[in-house]
Amino acid sequence: MLLLLATATQAATLVAFAELPADTFRPGPTSGQFIKPVNGREPPFRQRQPVQGFSALLKAENGTYFVLSDNGFGERSNSSDYILSIYLIRPKFRTARGGSGVIQINQVIQLRDPARLMPYTIVRQTDRLLTGADLDPESFQRMPDGSFWVGEEFNPALLHFSADGELLAPPFMLAGLASMANPSGKPATLPRSRGFEGMALSIDGKRLYPMLEGALLDRGPGLNIYTFDLKTQQFVNTDANSPDFRYRLDAGASAIGDFTLFSANAGLIIERDSRQGRAAIIKKIYRVDLGQVDANGFLVKTLVADLLDIRDPHDLNRDGKRLFTFPFWTIEGLVVIDSTTLAIVNDNNYPLGPAREARGSEPDNSEFIMLKVAPLWE
Repeated sequence: MLLLLATATQAATLVAFAELPADTFRPGPTSGQFIKPVNGREPPFRQRQPVQGFSALLKAENGTYFVLSDNGFGERSNSSDYILSIYLIRPKFRTARGGSGVIQINQVIQLRDPARLMPYTIVRQTDRLLTGADLDPESFQRMPDGSFWVGEEFNPALLHFSADGELLAPPFMLAGLASMANPSGKPATLPRSRGFEGMALSIDGKRLYPMLEGALLDRGPGLNIYTFDLKTQQFVNTDANSPDFRYRLDAGASAIGDFTLFSANAGLIIERDSRQGRAAIIKKIYRVDLGQVDANGFLVKTLVADLLDIRDPHDLNRDGKRLFTFPFWTIEGLVVIDSTTLAIVNDNNYPLGPAREARGSEPDNSEFIMLKVAPLWE
């Protein structure tokens, strides 16, 4: 029988580190035409796409991982030339036993809509590739058939893509839920960039639990978690105001970064502020149990790891220090590897930054870390 344990407050330990240089590109249409020079980078990026903005993480096979790119450069207005993609990567971790610490790009899956299932006009009408002006992917889960369910923020909506990136159905939306950035012109009930940031998959594979990044407008504090039935392909909830679970942020926190389950009821949530570098205060991972709520109806949470206080006895990131911090503005990828090991990746918001102030005025790299934490179960 799986016994879930209360987590300890001791600092997590960095046990593996890898990074992808900020200036990593792949061939593709010219990008960055609608952003300004920053951190020494001069757009546009001619005939190439930056490999950046990792907004979600999934474990794949044989030491590989899927990462989801977000909408590109942060807004609908400046990301119409950024092609939405899923990448299969292979990190060659640096550990206490050695290793290069590099990340290899094995596959690029471009998201597209050849069947014209999108309910509004997309940017690229000829090849039907989806761009950062069409959708803002922030969370995903992979099904046994290799297809992907993606949670996005602009509408917000859930979308089902084939293993090779083809949209399989129109976006699935919840009544009464519309962000300020929604392309359909619906009255907003949610601020911009506060849609389905996290999305857990039930252990039995039957349900998705999409989680909002921010609170609904005029509804007070608290982030909603909904339920989507994968068999019927419908939200269980009647509307946006009928969530199954609610989560309350710490004072000073501004958003969640990811939500994942590791048992029938227990899971982890990344919580963060909107600061970076030395100004960062809240970059934490909390454990929640879907069966435990407080007197106000919010999920009870227990600290698992403070990402600004990580032991690094082997100096795996080679900064000469034994204290490691993960002080990025957005940290949006989390996978439970086993009962004491977590995998985490940052969203580097290329070409913005820098959270790594030691690099000077340079964009952040995409960093992939493994942490050892107190046992989540035994």
